Amino acid sequence: MFEAKCPCGEVTLRLLNAPVGEVYSHRDECQRAHGAAYVLRAIFNRNDVLVIGGNVKSWTNGARRTLICSCCGSHMFSETDGSPFRDVNAGNFPEGRFNPTAHIHCKYAVAKIADALPHFADIPSEFGGSGDVMDW
Repeated sequence: MFEAKCPCGEVTLRLLNAPVGEVYSHRDECQRAHGAAYVLRAIFNRNDVLVIGGNVKSWTNGARRTLICSCCGSHMFSETDGSPFRDVNAGNFPEGRFNPTAHIHCKYAVAKIADALPHFADIPSEFGGSGDVMDW
């Protein structure tokens, strides 16, 4: 268990168990929402992510709902209707807590990152994707 805070310190999340996965997401929707080439994401079981302090507000894009700090606007997490997971913004984690194992949605990448991690065109097959890996 650990806690994550938005940059202004208003919102605190309590993360009860280890994430199911930690990734760099290059998804086009993430790029637009964050104004960044890629996003640090930690995928948790829905019930393992609790808002324990501060005020959040949400916005919806289709079936996906994103919760942000009502003060600084930092993305805290997002969730999709019917999914057992919440995607937490790992950029709000304490130093050293983000340990990515892959890049996902690389078919949308605008800034390629050459490293030793696998680069999936969409998502790994164990999470419902094609599992196709791209060479960078």
